[in-house]
Amino acid sequence: MAGLGPGDRIEARCTRCNDVTGHVIVALVGGEIVKVECRACGSVHKYYPPATPKAAKVKTAVCRVKAGETRKEAVNAFKPTTTPSTAAASPAALSRSAAKAQKLADDMEQNWQRTMNQTAAASRPYAMNETFAVGDVVDHPKFGSGVVQELFPPDKMQILFREGAKMLRCVC
Repeated sequence: MAGLGPGDRIEARCTRCNDVTGHVIVALVGGEIVKVECRACGSVHKYYPPATPKAAKVKTAVCRVKAGETRKEAVNAFKPTTTPSTAAASPAALSRSAAKAQKLADDMEQNWQRTMNQTAAASRPYAMNETFAVGDVVDHPKFGSGVVQELFPPDKMQILFREGAKMLRCVC
C-alpha cells in the first residue's frame, strides 16, 4: 500500500452496499488503511479489502483397488464423493441450532408470562417523559405489554416484553 494517502481512490468491500465498490481513503494508521468512504452510498466505515476468490478445497478420499485392477487403473477411474459423515453433519447442526433457539424463545415466553401473572398493577401507556417504578406494567405501541425490571438513572429503564428485555428511555 505504498504511495497511498488520504483522498486516494481504491476498491474495497462496502458494508452498506454489500459489494466491492470505489472508495476514498479517509484515514491511515502506520501506513495501513483504516477508514474509507464509499463513493456509491457515501458511508464511512472500516477498510475491508476486496475478497479474493478462494480455491475450492478438494477432499481426499480413500481409493480402493478392486481385484483384477492395477493401482493406476483404480486411481484413474476414481470419482470422489461426499462421505456420509459430512453429508449427515449439516442437517443435524441446523436442527440443533433451531432447537436451541426455540428453547430460548420458550424460556423467554415463560419468564414473561410468570412476571405478568405476578404483577397486579394496571397498565400505563409508555412515554419517554413519564416516570416509572420497578414493577409497573407498561403498554408500548410496538413491543406490547411489559413490566419494568430495573431503573438506570437518570434516563433509562429495562422492561421485560414478550420478545425479551428492552432498554427504553424514561424520567427516573
